[in-house]
Amino acid sequence: MILVVVMLLVACSKDGDIIYQPDPDEPKGSTAPLVTVIYSKDALGDRSYNDLIYKGVEEAAAKYGLRTIQLSPTSYEEGKGYLENMFQTIQTLNDSVPRLFIVCAAGYDDYIRKNSHLFDSNPYADLLYLETPEPLESGGSTLYLPYYGAMYEGGAILPAIYFVATLIVSNPEDQTVAGAAKGFSDGFLTDYYSIKDSWMEYKKEFHTIYLAEKSGEGYNIADSTAIQILDEARGTIIPVCGGAGNTMTYLCDVTLGHSYVGIDVEKYSSWCYMSILKHIDRAVGLCIGQWVSPEGMPKHQVLGLKEGYTSVTLHERSLSDYNKYITEELRQQIHEDAIRKEEEYESK
Repeated sequence: MILVVVMLLVACSKDGDIIYQPDPDEPKGSTAPLVTVIYSKDALGDRSYNDLIYKGVEEAAAKYGLRTIQLSPTSYEEGKGYLENMFQTIQTLNDSVPRLFIVCAAGYDDYIRKNSHLFDSNPYADLLYLETPEPLESGGSTLYLPYYGAMYEGGAILPAIYFVATLIVSNPEDQTVAGAAKGFSDGFLTDYYSIKDSWMEYKKEFHTIYLAEKSGEGYNIADSTAIQILDEARGTIIPVCGGAGNTMTYLCDVTLGHSYVGIDVEKYSSWCYMSILKHIDRAVGLCIGQWVSPEGMPKHQVLGLKEGYTSVTLHERSLSDYNKYITEELRQQIHEDAIRKEEEYESK
């Protein structure tokens, strides 16, 4: 029996060279399309924006029968290594397995733009770069979900619920964050109505705190730092800072320190007045569906408030004050103004 097995596995050519015959029972490598996602440093686990991307990718993979690899580096250098490997891979692949690389790491923008042309050399590899308002000059597609409109809408509504607010921003350089911060402050400081009780009129008060100075930073902080920031903040906090914002809202829930606006995640807390949402999971799922279709992904897509990929949700705690000052007609006006102002802001 041993001799028979050996004879099945090996044979000799007429020149005496050993040729190994393939085992028909050996598992074959999958040829299903592969989606690889590369995040910013320590991005996954934020229970917010990046976790929504993860969710959207996995749901699309289950729908279309795809394989996935999701990479969340622990340092800037490790993330750069993932990107270097990506560009090297697309140049050396010799199979026809479709591969989509999704990059959601704004801190590597220059490097990505300098090398995206390499995707032109491989018909089986494609790039989706999140989130940038500027299309790539060559190789790859871009997706942008402007946040100005939804944040403007939320900012315009908040004074009807509470008139003192502190915007907590990751950094001033990331364009999507800057647009969100600008939208909220513009909406908050627009006078759609006055806030009065029986004997006085309240004046709105608005503050901004930045957690870092450079692009890609300020999205993760220690609890001790978050507590210090909350001590400095006044009124309702609006944390536009990814995982750092989740840390702060958790502390607000357990210490009863501040009311807040939930950003990128639906919050059902007695301390959360409203949620301003970016439906990046649906947007990424849309792009993956386009990628597997015969038409492929568009070169650049913008999906904002008008298209329904950002939105504002009011929670029960805020409705009594809200209904006192904002009629259905005014609510619709604010929404339409927010769409128009987002288009104006993004056109600049």
